[in-house]
Amino acid sequence: MTSMMTSCTRFSGTTAETQARLEQSPQYSAEQGKFVNWQPVNQLSLSKIWDGMKEMLFNRDKESVPVNPVPVRTLDLAPFADDAPTGLRYARLGHSTLLIRLGDKNWLTDPVFSERASPVQWMGPKRFHPVPLNLDQLPAIEGVIISHNHYDHLDYGSIQLLKDRVGHFVVPLGIADKLVNWGVARHKITELDWWQQTRIAGIELIATPTQHFSGRGAFDSDKTLWASWIIRDEQHSIYFSGDSGYFPGFRQIGDKYGPFDLAFMECGAYNPQWADVHMMPEETLQAFKDVQGKVLVPIHNGTFDLSTHAWFDPMQQISALAQQHKIDLQLPVIGDVINYPASASDNNADNRSDWWH
Repeated sequence: MTSMMTSCTRFSGTTAETQARLEQSPQYSAEQGKFVNWQPVNQLSLSKIWDGMKEMLFNRDKESVPVNPVPVRTLDLAPFADDAPTGLRYARLGHSTLLIRLGDKNWLTDPVFSERASPVQWMGPKRFHPVPLNLDQLPAIEGVIISHNHYDHLDYGSIQLLKDRVGHFVVPLGIADKLVNWGVARHKITELDWWQQTRIAGIELIATPTQHFSGRGAFDSDKTLWASWIIRDEQHSIYFSGDSGYFPGFRQIGDKYGPFDLAFMECGAYNPQWADVHMMPEETLQAFKDVQGKVLVPIHNGTFDLSTHAWFDPMQQISALAQQHKIDLQLPVIGDVINYPASASDNNADNRSDWWH
């Protein structure tokens, strides 16, 4: 376990200076030349990569991609307007992309608006559904929060859209240089290690551990850090899991910072072969309990085909588990606006039934 730290890192140096700073992180292994998890995870050997490819090619569920259109509701922008009432509300825009209003400011998590979660837009995992709003009408965004450097969480096209329209980008260690290379002004970027925090516009943001990995190609594996996030003010507290396998850190996060009004937890793109870095549904439920969430909102599902299970399997499994364990679960249609605590208008049929069928 790492020691707890509370400062944040801003920098303006050369690549060499950046590397030297990253190597000071307790999460960085000088021996391995990369960031590492608290406990070992299965390494992607050539044989395991081949096994995974065979799994994706020959053992994919026939409904891994929707047969019929996925329900989407055009986002009502009024609850996110500058003059909208303060409070806590959110809308899922797809996968791990959330539009969150906390107090009187709006935040985006892991914005991916491109057609494909891929290094190119002519191949790779394609969206099941459109983004539920005209992006030219996106409301004012105070900040973007990034969990890690994978194509389904850090998207070049979306950053290009947002870089001149957003005041702040809050990211794990190592990602700032990537954003600067993409045209984001360096002064807008705050880079945090695990357990570090910053405050922006009255909102406290804390980077917390996950068990995952990072990289966009063959030569940058784990060169940047991965993180979950706490987003809170004096009235409300949110947990955003990013991507993670199940690990003891969830309990530590809950003991130190819980309880959370809303816990946005990864539930999707799972498989026993990569359970070290993506939770199975029963692990998502346990992680939710560990962090001391009040309302569970499963994310990382319903938008991209990234595993072998049916596209609706995450919703179906977590719904059954939540009912069995008497967990307060929200699985809104993409584009629905949900208030916390839930209002009567939130309790419509689409949010309570198996809309994914």
